[in-house]
Amino acid sequence: MKRFIFGIIIFTFGFVALSNFSASAQNVDKLVYPKLRNLRIPKIDKITLKNGLRLYIIEDKSLPVFDVVVRINCGSYLVPSDKIGLAEICGEVMRTGGTAKWSGDELDEMLEGIGGSVETSIGLLSGNASVNVLSEYTDLGLETLADILRKPIFDEDKVELAKIEKRSMISRRNDLPSQIGSREFKKIIYGANSVYARQMEYATVNNISRQDLIDFHDKYIHPENIQMGIWGDFNKKDILKKINKYFGDWKRGSNTVPPPPKVDYKYTSQIHYIYKPDVNQSNIYIGHIGGLISDDDCPARVVMNNILGASFGSRLFNSVRSREGLAYSVFGVYTANIQYPGIFYNYASTKSETTGKTIQEIIKEIKRMQTDPPTSDEMKLGKEKYLNSFVFKFDSKKKVINRVMRYDFFNFPDDYIFREKENIEKVSSEDVIYAARKDLHPDKVHILVVGNGKDFDMPLEDLGYGPVDTIDVSIPPPSQDTTELNLSSENIKKGMGILRKAISACGGLENFKSINSVHLQGTYTISTPQGDMPMALKSIIIFPDKQRTTVSMMGRKFYDIRNGEIGWKTGHNGNIVKKSAEDIKEDTNKIYRSNIFIFRQFDNPYYKAVYSGEGEEGDMAVQYLTLIDLDGNTICKLGISSENFLPTVKTYWGKTSIGEGSIKDIFDNYSDVGKVKIPFSVTRMLEGRKVMQMEIDNFIINGDIPKGAFDKPE
Repeated sequence: MKRFIFGIIIFTFGFVALSNFSASAQNVDKLVYPKLRNLRIPKIDKITLKNGLRLYIIEDKSLPVFDVVVRINCGSYLVPSDKIGLAEICGEVMRTGGTAKWSGDELDEMLEGIGGSVETSIGLLSGNASVNVLSEYTDLGLETLADILRKPIFDEDKVELAKIEKRSMISRRNDLPSQIGSREFKKIIYGANSVYARQMEYATVNNISRQDLIDFHDKYIHPENIQMGIWGDFNKKDILKKINKYFGDWKRGSNTVPPPPKVDYKYTSQIHYIYKPDVNQSNIYIGHIGGLISDDDCPARVVMNNILGASFGSRLFNSVRSREGLAYSVFGVYTANIQYPGIFYNYASTKSETTGKTIQEIIKEIKRMQTDPPTSDEMKLGKEKYLNSFVFKFDSKKKVINRVMRYDFFNFPDDYIFREKENIEKVSSEDVIYAARKDLHPDKVHILVVGNGKDFDMPLEDLGYGPVDTIDVSIPPPSQDTTELNLSSENIKKGMGILRKAISACGGLENFKSINSVHLQGTYTISTPQGDMPMALKSIIIFPDKQRTTVSMMGRKFYDIRNGEIGWKTGHNGNIVKKSAEDIKEDTNKIYRSNIFIFRQFDNPYYKAVYSGEGEEGDMAVQYLTLIDLDGNTICKLGISSENFLPTVKTYWGKTSIGEGSIKDIFDNYSDVGKVKIPFSVTRMLEGRKVMQMEIDNFIINGDIPKGAFDKPE
């Protein structure tokens, strides 16, 4: 009974509370808020040193901290096309590679000890650096920054580590459809070879040397190309003395930094398609070139963009998502830059079966933007999205000082942001229609769809935007240059002879030809900066195109399965996903360069073994064989022991758990399995760094194959 009475009380209290809330909600539009205080740019002292370095100083004693931001007038647009990635690696290794005084690891330890940070990077149009330390470490922060900017040594090991990281990024760039779409849409708008859209490849990263980084730094990192914003707990006179101490004797450079190239864009229309068979949704991009911040109608475009698709309540949101139920995610963005035009694009993610209808609905709304004047509510929405966020442009000294440096570099007035705000407040519905008619071209848009065309509700050709351009996003491996090989009949004969001896040393051709399948079980240990990660490994292989590998760690299982032309693997989110054509191709490459498969094919070769000289691996003399396929492409390079003719090493280009690159497998601990010898220990190196160790505990030849072994795991 008490519970019943208590429930009644709670219900009654809740009902009253909800009633009061409802009454309040009905009157929310009548609430009156006081006007926000006028925002002001804090006083910034601008000083230029004799060497051209520009300073922007704000005294701020509210906290005992010292901060610096640096803008460097250089960027990846300055890098030649055969070395894309050079600027980014330079910006990273300036800091990680250490200086003449401190190694990169010493810098890490020192800054960690004082709870500070000093970072550097280089992007498309500018480089950046930052310092954040307690004010008691102001001198150390400035000295560290000066040493990194002025005297980086670009340690070779850190350069190689950065290149491995970039290769790893390249290997993962096709994992997410949204990443594929945004990247490829940039290429469509600016051109695949444009500095505003081009991308790193294995070949361009491999072309980068330590000397390239030194040369880039020496050419562009000079005081006249640097703006430095400084704020924190200090006295202006004292900080100027310190800056002169660490930067005053830095000499000007002798090179002028060229401006970024202009964009030559012609309004055309076309549909582009990227086949992604392992998804059930389409990622859609529709648009064309954008504009410049300096355009007269830029304020009207901001309001227009907000009305069309930049927020909840926009026309795209209301039509595509709310009314038609075609997409959970839909928006439109008209971007504008200072130095080059931005992009106008509209994005939606929809199920494959509504791809065509979604595209039609988006284009309908773009066209309607040119004919249907915005209502008063839409005008309010279009302005308030900008105006309500205006205060957050001043919520940190870093934002303010970065913006002032940028305006100063491009000769914008310091109060440009306030002028922009005033102009947006003045925008009328007529201005919005004018901007839409002038700047939107719905009949001349590029349409990009990333998805599985087999499930689309209509052929893309039927949308009426011309023939479909199918884009290949497969990642090109570095060129396999075999021009240095001496492909004489003598070298091929010698190479095949050495390979025959290796097969004989391992058990003989007939014994390897009898191997149809293998089971192996052991430990697979991945080497990471945080330490080794051992995992239990089980694998079944049926030559030439079936394989099931299961790796177990901490109670979880990770699968890699191939069954002919299809396969599955554990994805990044832990779900089982279908393998792509690129995955299947890599599986084929793994089989083709496996020792057992190579040995089995000796008398019916798909390759030639070319003698490639002699050398040493550790303390062992070896003879090298380069295996090339019948088209002249390199499969791998084998190092055969000159003493016992057992394979000692194998080098090739391939993928590892941390990325793709030049791999070396080192074979050891040969053991007899039936009538053949198998290495029970394999160490894998990526670009000279250990990434994996495999120790085999059990190896079975031609064992029983479990039913359903190569089916999709449940």
